[in-house]
Amino acid sequence: MLHYINLLIIAIFLCGPTYSQVGSGMGPNTANHWNFARIKALDFNTGYPVIEPSSNESNGGSTISDTLGHLLFYVNIRGDVFNKNHTMMENGDLINSSGSHSKQNILILPLPGSSNKYYVFTVGNEYDPIGLYYHIVDMSQNGGLGSVVTKDVKLDVGIWAQSRLTSIRHANKTDFWVITRITFDSCYAAFHVSVNGVNPTPVKSPALYVKPMEIRLGEMKASPNSKKIVSLDNFLASGSRPRITVSDFNPATGNIIDRFSVHQTINSTYDGGIPEAAEFSSDSKLLYVGFRLGEGPFGSINDQIWQYDMNMTDSLSFTEEGRHIKTLNNKWFKDIQLAPDGKIYIVQWENVPNGLDTLDVINKPWIKGTDCDYVANVIGLQTTTNEAHGHPFPNFIQEQLYRFVFKGRCSKTPFTFRHRFIPEPNSVVWDFGDGTTSTDFNPTHVFQVGGNYEVRAHVVYPDGRIEETSREVEVLAAPEPQLPDTLMLCTGESGQLDAGSGFTQYLWMGQFTPGNQYYPVTDTGTYTVRVRNNLNCYAYDTTRVVFYPPPLLDQSNITITPTTCNNATGSITGLVVEAGTTVSWKDNAGLEISNEIDINNLGVGNYFL
Repeated sequence: MLHYINLLIIAIFLCGPTYSQVGSGMGPNTANHWNFARIKALDFNTGYPVIEPSSNESNGGSTISDTLGHLLFYVNIRGDVFNKNHTMMENGDLINSSGSHSKQNILILPLPGSSNKYYVFTVGNEYDPIGLYYHIVDMSQNGGLGSVVTKDVKLDVGIWAQSRLTSIRHANKTDFWVITRITFDSCYAAFHVSVNGVNPTPVKSPALYVKPMEIRLGEMKASPNSKKIVSLDNFLASGSRPRITVSDFNPATGNIIDRFSVHQTINSTYDGGIPEAAEFSSDSKLLYVGFRLGEGPFGSINDQIWQYDMNMTDSLSFTEEGRHIKTLNNKWFKDIQLAPDGKIYIVQWENVPNGLDTLDVINKPWIKGTDCDYVANVIGLQTTTNEAHGHPFPNFIQEQLYRFVFKGRCSKTPFTFRHRFIPEPNSVVWDFGDGTTSTDFNPTHVFQVGGNYEVRAHVVYPDGRIEETSREVEVLAAPEPQLPDTLMLCTGESGQLDAGSGFTQYLWMGQFTPGNQYYPVTDTGTYTVRVRNNLNCYAYDTTRVVFYPPPLLDQSNITITPTTCNNATGSITGLVVEAGTTVSWKDNAGLEISNEIDINNLGVGNYFL
């Protein structure tokens, strides 16, 4: 009888986390506060963006909340750290550039292995290239208000890093990669962040089309599935056109491979359109890019939002499949960001004196074309006329915005799914990609075969709004030991169990000392084996060893017919044995003469059954 080890057993023997996506400190609700627009911030804890007060110095940067959605702290683009009370954190004046030309110069991520400490990474820009630094915030200090306990640690290799910081979870599901762009070397740099700290020697990968010191502005976004990175190059001093570069990312090694780079021609008066910021749909299938078509203020400007299909594998099909979604009439596009409600928000400001910052929204970012439901001016941010314009959104790790997470590794064992849909939905229908579905809000599912499955969720909210999202779930193939259901032995006979070949470990009968595929048996009972394959998936199998019952021989009707001299005419008939019992007749020499219960044509001699 074949069994598979449940998730708890896997955790014990693997001695590592089994969360497929979520590691320490990055649970739900950590991106629910957006402190970015000076005296205004957004709170998504109800499932709808609500304006709340913020520091007069909150301008872009990065924000972090706890798993209950309570604001912890935020850092503005100048490198000032503010606590939840919107006052400067102790030691919170970090070294940083002015930040006025950056969207991604600040990044917060949890310190692996800690529940209270966070890294803050800061980087300069092309006008003030101070390099790449990290700092550590300890939220256990000052009664939960936090303190910067490590400050201004320079990463020398990142001296020419500018304007861009993003992060992707390492393939081991515990560590992180912090990724930036080094202009002087025309390369990407991925720094490994683990429980041992920040490795100062990054993994470098060459970048396309960029010469030293020519890159300016533009975001670098990672896809939610951790497989893609998109870089936007705004201005190139050599005269090259602005570009969108699509790259593959390897979360196991940190390597980045640029696949293609394109220039989207939108008009002829402003270099065809400058890609300013980008965001992925939550299923990683679509990319939204905001283009600037003028400098403003306050001349003519009509910035645009475009959508691209990330299934396209070459530059020609990528641009041909690009779809114009919206023109921002006389408004200046600033930033675009996926939110905890599953929508994508766009911040832009009116290109007039004392114009106001407003938010647009894409309600259905998973749908191709204009059916994605772009709605303008859903939220107004400014109430005074002396505030700076065009605030960039906080810089988040894509992992913070997963629509659902899952836990599990191997086929034949349970995967648990936990949704992050807010507010609490009326219904959720899950499609696991293997022909099975569930209507549980947080289902458990067993994949019978290893492979990659697209798990989809169809969500209906209390107000009737519908959301659809999906994630790819990798399921590793479990081993399949081959013990028989039952092994039959004769009393006093020994036997051997065979679990099958090709496994990397065999543990028989709960022993901790590994054995091999064979196990000797001499007694009855239940025997178990636990096997591991080269994917570190485990399974166990069970068999029963039993003795054959003694045969029942009925001699009441036996007839023995003698033979005549020198002839072979004798016989033994009439014996009855238990049905299914095999028989063997042997002569004086021990030679088998028949397997039938009745024997005939016997000569003189002794016969044994």
